[in-house]
Amino acid sequence: MKILKHVTNIIYEAAVVKRLKRTGWQILGDNEEGVGEHSFMTAVIAYFLGKELGAHLETVLTMAVFHDFHEARTGDLDKIAHFYMTRDQDKANRDIFAGVDDELLATLNTYEKQETREAKIVYEANVIAFLAELKLLEEKGNTHAREWLDANAKRLRIPEAVELAGSLAETDSHEWWKHLRDTLHREFAK
Repeated sequence: MKILKHVTNIIYEAAVVKRLKRTGWQILGDNEEGVGEHSFMTAVIAYFLGKELGAHLETVLTMAVFHDFHEARTGDLDKIAHFYMTRDQDKANRDIFAGVDDELLATLNTYEKQETREAKIVYEANVIAFLAELKLLEEKGNTHAREWLDANAKRLRIPEAVELAGSLAETDSHEWWKHLRDTLHREFAK
C-alpha cells in the first residue's frame, strides 16, 4: 500500500473525531454526544432516506460517514459560535485527504455545495440525527429541547425527510422494544 502512512494517520485522526464532543449540547445543557456518534446516526438515517429515494447509496454513505471529519482539525462550532468565528473546513479536508483519497475529497466538496440529490439527502439526514437527539433530551425532561426540535425541523425540504422527522418527534423512543418488554414482563410474572 503506497499510502500506508497517510491512511494510518487518517485512522488516528478518525479516533479524534470519535472522541470530539459536539459543542451545541453544552449550551442546551445536558448531552455529551460526540461527533463520531452523530456521524453514525447521520449515516443510518441517510441510508434509509437514500434507499427510499433511489439515490446512489455508496455516495450517500461516504458523505454521511465523512461529513464532519474536518472537525478533527476545525473543532465543532455551535450555531452561536458561527456568528463570531469562521473555519476553513475545505482546507482541513484538503489537508487530510488530498493526495491520499482525491475521490473522497471530491465527494466531500460535492456535499458542501449541496448540488446533488445525494448531498441533499445527507444534509437532511444530518438534521434528522440532530432532531432524534433532541427528542431523547425532551423525553429526559429538558424543557428547551422541543423549541430546538420544532425550529430545526423547518430546515427540512425533502418530503420523505419531513415525514421521518415528524414520526421521530411523535414516537416514544422506547417504542421499538415494547413487544420485548411485554414478553419480559409476562416472563417475570410467572
